[in-house]
Amino acid sequence: MIKLKSVIFLIPLLFLFESGCTENCLDNDIHALILARGGSKGIKLKNLAEVGGSSLLARTIMTIKNSTCFQHIWVSTDDKRIAMEAQKYGAIIHRRPEKFARDDTPSLHAISEFLDVHRSIQDFALFQCTSVFLKAKYIQEAVRKFASHDCVFAAKRSHYLRWKVVDGELMPAEFDLSARPRRQDWQGDIVETGMFYFSRRNLVKSGLLQNSRCSIVEIDAKDSLEIDSDHDLTLAKYILSSEAKTEL
Repeated sequence: MIKLKSVIFLIPLLFLFESGCTENCLDNDIHALILARGGSKGIKLKNLAEVGGSSLLARTIMTIKNSTCFQHIWVSTDDKRIAMEAQKYGAIIHRRPEKFARDDTPSLHAISEFLDVHRSIQDFALFQCTSVFLKAKYIQEAVRKFASHDCVFAAKRSHYLRWKVVDGELMPAEFDLSARPRRQDWQGDIVETGMFYFSRRNLVKSGLLQNSRCSIVEIDAKDSLEIDSDHDLTLAKYILSSEAKTEL
């Protein structure tokens, strides 16, 4: 009886990891992809950290669904707890090998491994769980732009004046000290937020996620918070709590 119970317990987990793309998958449509490994160190199991009553992973999946832009939402993970949470919200599980889920594994390598397994997928949109203020309107804009570009990514404007060190000497980066630009006099730098990247198989296979034929979706600065530390997590919880109180 004990052995039978063990087998019954293992069946859902085996199904969980083997769920995949079936005959219903369409060639050349855009597949949503979330990379969510279990070994985060800054915040343990960061992708399952809760904000606003839901895990970061659940929020991301639900927002992607709300955009109504994708037939397939994948979660690439090496962790059974993350896989169970992803499947709970209707995502398809891709079992990521341990060697592609290390601290030093570049995202590009994890994406390439995913595409090697699922060869019918040509176009994909990579989403980051830690971008807690992902919105459906940003996704919809990205899909529209992706139709006429090789790649699309989320970015924000920065009006901070940047400096650099050259041969040990501190120097202004791309601005004139004698004519410091006012905020209203320039458009600002374009800075990636990491919220999402739309790209294509042929780019990844050439070792790239982006090229010179990209477009951006400009994210409001207030939506660009990325959860990298406990402080970020606390701030996100406070913002969501404040927004909820305002709505009441």
